[in-house]
Amino acid sequence: MAHVSRKEILQNFRTRSLLEATRKIIAAEGFDAVTMERVGSEAGITKGGIYLYFRNKNQMILAALEEIATEMLREIESQVDSKAQSWTRLCQVVRAQMESMERHKDLLRTLLLVRWLLSDQRERKKWRRLLQYRERHLNRLKAILDDGVRQKTFYPMDTARGAFYINEMMISTALRRMVDLSQLPLTKETEGLIQFLALLLRDKKHFQKSEEKT
Repeated sequence: MAHVSRKEILQNFRTRSLLEATRKIIAAEGFDAVTMERVGSEAGITKGGIYLYFRNKNQMILAALEEIATEMLREIESQVDSKAQSWTRLCQVVRAQMESMERHKDLLRTLLLVRWLLSDQRERKKWRRLLQYRERHLNRLKAILDDGVRQKTFYPMDTARGAFYINEMMISTALRRMVDLSQLPLTKETEGLIQFLALLLRDKKHFQKSEEKT
């Protein structure tokens, strides 16, 4: 096992403190409220000290967003049984993603409503980096749909487009909750979305059978 020095431990602690402070500010007040001074004050690190870890506030914001994207993917993937049937796995993904978005709703509210990264041409390269996390998730959804189509559990479809639509449905459902257009409990909202997907995706002969345990 590699030895971790005291210096590395301190660096990791300070980096995490800065990223956590950045996330808190974004969630509470949006991207414009993020400054080196404000983040340093929240994290208990001087402005000069921050430059030992990040060149500027945009790099710090990007790192915070990548961290939350990684965390959310990990949360979703940990709830999916790779050996389960395609419909069961799709339901697991939907439930896990809805729960993850609810858990991180304060930060996601800013991301979904402001669309900060798309507003600045200079940030497009960084936006493409974040899109890699989205593509990873869409590829997982597509693989599930591919299996379902092969097994004739799902209707034939363009599975890449289907994965995109399903993900957008989940994002829109979460956004609807964030702006208080829905008062339903998360579980009821999620099960309603799953029922709707069943009507859209499932082959009738499978849909009419008793539902699998999910």
